[in-house]
Amino acid sequence: MINLDVEDRKQLITLLKDIPELATDRSRLQILELAGLKQLTPMIDLSGASFVAINEIVSYLSQYGRLTYDHEVLGLFLNTLKGLVGVQQQEFLDGLLTKYDMMTPIAALPDIDRWKGGETTADVLEKIIGENTLRPIAFLQRGLEVARSVAYIAVQSGYERWSGTGFLVSENLLLTNNHVLPSSDLLLNSVFRFNYEDNFRGQAQPSQEYHVKPSGLLHTNKELDYTLVQLDGEPGQKWGWLPLLSRNIKRRERVNIIQHPAGRPKEISFQNNFVEYVGGNVVQYVTSTLNGSSGSPVFNDGWEVVALHHAGGNIPEPTTQRRYFRNEGILVERILADLPSEIRKLVNLAAN
Repeated sequence: MINLDVEDRKQLITLLKDIPELATDRSRLQILELAGLKQLTPMIDLSGASFVAINEIVSYLSQYGRLTYDHEVLGLFLNTLKGLVGVQQQEFLDGLLTKYDMMTPIAALPDIDRWKGGETTADVLEKIIGENTLRPIAFLQRGLEVARSVAYIAVQSGYERWSGTGFLVSENLLLTNNHVLPSSDLLLNSVFRFNYEDNFRGQAQPSQEYHVKPSGLLHTNKELDYTLVQLDGEPGQKWGWLPLLSRNIKRRERVNIIQHPAGRPKEISFQNNFVEYVGGNVVQYVTSTLNGSSGSPVFNDGWEVVALHHAGGNIPEPTTQRRYFRNEGILVERILADLPSEIRKLVNLAAN
């Protein structure tokens, strides 16, 4: 149960009532479902004017309490909404999440425009309908195998906290985004949690946490938005790792993304996810991600890592500068080319 201060509640309602994505009954339902709160929606009156409906949602979620040990339901809702508001509003929501210990805030994304590109929902659906999605059943087995190497990352800097995703590329080297782990001073209080996931009945599975290796390796690049960090205890011996090799990826191929969206237990977006552009340092695709998915591995249909997911929105194609509603990952080959030779040798050795 969350008892918001009068002023905090007033500011929160004022912020939420002006979010276009919460303007209608249907869109409010979709946001709650996106936050993983579908089972609660029958108990909430989502109808009426924005001010009234938002009050109802906040009141119910505040009183409901925790969905899991780590997650207040109001926290899941607010974490999801961070992707729909500006930087100052994100900071306010982060403050509430931390002040009332609702959950770890997701990492702030790089500065991008709102999601309103030239491709409509109808455009996307037209490309999906009629496609062959048949795969051998072993496809799922392999997906579960590679998922073991994907970790939830919790970062703390003073009173600020945020989360993201990362994955092992050797026994003890983990790759994530620069905007999740931008500097060495954040490493001491960072936690890397493996097997943070639920079973088919929604029951939490035993997880294991690791920390960085004291005086271990750290290499980061803000432009390519990646960070490579060395963990203590060689977690790859238990959880495995994902070979980091240059892979060809083409327009119209599919990608699959294993992630911790909005700081939730591990989830997957796969199959109806199409590559729309490859060029410059990036691959752009139509898929389902949320804030908190930053640092996730982008796989091809052979479960090979082709990119590091880092952003989405109304983003430009590097070569044409035309903007589209898409997600984006940094190509593995660009990251490998940027690594210092001694680090690249370690990564290549683990991949072979």
